[in-house]
Amino acid sequence: MAKQIMRLSVRSRYRLILLGLVTLIIWYSLLPDEYISESSAQYPWSVPDPDGNAAAVEMYEWDPLAAWEKPDAVLREKAYRPAPKPAAPVPDPFPLLSQNPPPAPRLLRAPEINRPPRRHYAEQTPLFVGFTRNWPQLLQCVVSYIAAGWPPEDIQVVENTGVMYANQEGRLTLQNPFYLNHTQLRMLGVNIIITPTLLTFSQLQNFYLRTALDLAFPYYFWTHQDVLVFSHENLTDAHGNRGPSLYTNAVRTLRHLISSSSSSSTTGSSSSSSSDDDNDKDGGRIRRPWAWAHHFFAYDHLALVHRDAVLAAGGWDAHIPFYASDCDAYLRLWWAGYAQTEGGVGVPGGPGEEVGLVLDVGSVMEDVGALLRIPGSRARMPRVPGEEEDANDDNNDDDDDQKEEENLWGRGRDRDRDRDRDYFESWERLVALGEKMRAAKYAGGNAGRNTWQARQKGGQGEPFYRDPDGFEAGVGMLIDLGRAVFAEKWGHRGCDVARMGVTGEDAWRLERDWDEETEGRGFEGGSW
Repeated sequence: MAKQIMRLSVRSRYRLILLGLVTLIIWYSLLPDEYISESSAQYPWSVPDPDGNAAAVEMYEWDPLAAWEKPDAVLREKAYRPAPKPAAPVPDPFPLLSQNPPPAPRLLRAPEINRPPRRHYAEQTPLFVGFTRNWPQLLQCVVSYIAAGWPPEDIQVVENTGVMYANQEGRLTLQNPFYLNHTQLRMLGVNIIITPTLLTFSQLQNFYLRTALDLAFPYYFWTHQDVLVFSHENLTDAHGNRGPSLYTNAVRTLRHLISSSSSSSTTGSSSSSSSDDDNDKDGGRIRRPWAWAHHFFAYDHLALVHRDAVLAAGGWDAHIPFYASDCDAYLRLWWAGYAQTEGGVGVPGGPGEEVGLVLDVGSVMEDVGALLRIPGSRARMPRVPGEEEDANDDNNDDDDDQKEEENLWGRGRDRDRDRDRDYFESWERLVALGEKMRAAKYAGGNAGRNTWQARQKGGQGEPFYRDPDGFEAGVGMLIDLGRAVFAEKWGHRGCDVARMGVTGEDAWRLERDWDEETEGRGFEGGSW
């Protein structure tokens, strides 16, 4: 056959080849669709054996379209939601840290009045600061604790972003909600712990407990990242001496609780012989010698944890991801007979002000270096386009700010002192700004108090990118889910279940005290 083909003229050979191609096309077009779709979608790879020879095994690409096909499904044409409004870029919260060469370490210390002792207190005082979104908010929180005297080496920033090592490798940028600058935190002297994956709030609390076990911390402090703290620098004792720093007061509180617990375990408690009837009358609490689990300095905006007590009560319920998880954990500890105290050892004052000022804020001053009294760093109220007008509903804000500056700074040349490299902020001005930021956070009620979490809208194309609005929507759905789980667990919608005579043994055993058809679902209504 080959010899006969070779005897043909060149033109005849081309005609023969063309005829063969046409025959193949016609044959392929007559094949069944099922055969074509299956064969054309599969790409075999030969798997070499250890000796380098091709094995008999062939692998094919898995097809999700075929695997999840529902013959009766009705598929509609995709439709897009309205595009989100563009967000203003987030500015660098601490410009000095971004300079090259970096600032001298002496500039990044606490003001002299608040500096911790050169020799660390005998007690371990780790402070966990959890982070998921909004780097400027976290940096302001960390710097404020350093300025209030907390030793930087005791601060443990827990990166709970779910981006694995992308931040450590510098692969994210400032406009990404999950951006965290490891280099700048190291410059400040704090530690960074990266969670294995993205955790919910309750899982993060259990991660703190596990980390405390691994690092042998019998007690630890934790705080929220949207907190701004100050020591009571304006107070003096009868001899004119400055009062202790926020950190020193926190250590004194820890010492008091440890000594009280030790003396109680030594002397015993007559209440341990109480009858079951007494337990029922006291909300079902177990009677035990005095032992503590938590101390709240400003609820849990800053909290002190007795690790083993919380572990003895089972830790945090991971089925309740966010809101209501605190109610569940603190109630179970209360029912178990553990004390959870508040107040503090320090300066008398309102709740949360004994240890120092602990402010719940939702914005970031324009230069957080002012908290460290760095010369030339000026604290200003942040300007967030489209938000400040809504929060204050006041068209005269600029005029009010200018009048306030004139009162604080004077007129003429004195108002230019903020540009003088020798100028540094006063404690009074910083606290006034912090209180103004706290008021702005709640100006619209509780509805807008978490808007700071979704302020950054960038990061497209970066590792582990998540749509910021979609991430926020997902968290909101988990919040609803957690409240619904709490309601099913305790038979009531709200944290006030103890008033109903509910006890720790009642978990998952109670009927609902509401009708879902007429009163809504577990995360709606009730005492929420």
